Amino acid sequence: MTRMTILKTLTVGLLFGPLAAHATSVSMTLTGVQGYALGGVYTSPYSATINGTPTTVYCDDFLTDVYVGLSWNATVMSMSALSGITNPLTTLKFDSTGTGLVAAQKQQQDYMTVAYLAEELSPLNPKSQAAGDLSFALWAVFDPAALNNLSGADLANAQTDLAAARAAVVGLDPSKFANVNIYSANPFGASQEYLTVAPVPEPATLSLLGLGLAGIGAMRRRKPAAA
Repeated sequence: MTRMTILKTLTVGLLFGPLAAHATSVSMTLTGVQGYALGGVYTSPYSATINGTPTTVYCDDFLTDVYVGLSWNATVMSMSALSGITNPLTTLKFDSTGTGLVAAQKQQQDYMTVAYLAEELSPLNPKSQAAGDLSFALWAVFDPAALNNLSGADLANAQTDLAAARAAVVGLDPSKFANVNIYSANPFGASQEYLTVAPVPEPATLSLLGLGLAGIGAMRRRKPAAA
């Protein structure tokens, strides 16, 4: 399998660009691997282009084989789109076949879990064992059999990472992960499903942005001095 078998962005307003709250279509190409070689595969993150823009992506899909150079179309949605749903979103690859509130809540919980794990992955050295273990935990959300590729400390770490992520998202709303976008291949079998993670600004950064916007507003309201 390839899955990279050893050949296997939001976000928040002006800081991160347009919000993908509603599904839109993009063109993607897998351009390279960044991650750790573990369990016979390369783990997240990977390098891709999205509408021609180089982007780091994280994979939640252990079921689909891919290869560097593969291009496909994808539907992009923000995690915020999962807030308040009463039926699963059929534009997402996983947990999308059921109906009703229970099925919708399962989709919310599972996608919040992969978003949480992708956020945990994003600041790590991609070549580190910790990143590899987190990547397998991310895959195991939708394909528990992915963990069969691991043993020893890696298996134990991935199981711990998965359990911690599932516990951490209990009671949360998907909008808490508004900095995470989901890219589902269209059709689903054309490629794996990927996530992007935009950095969340520190409180001080937000304060400075607020002051800057306030200053711009004041400048716009300032009337010219009387002659």
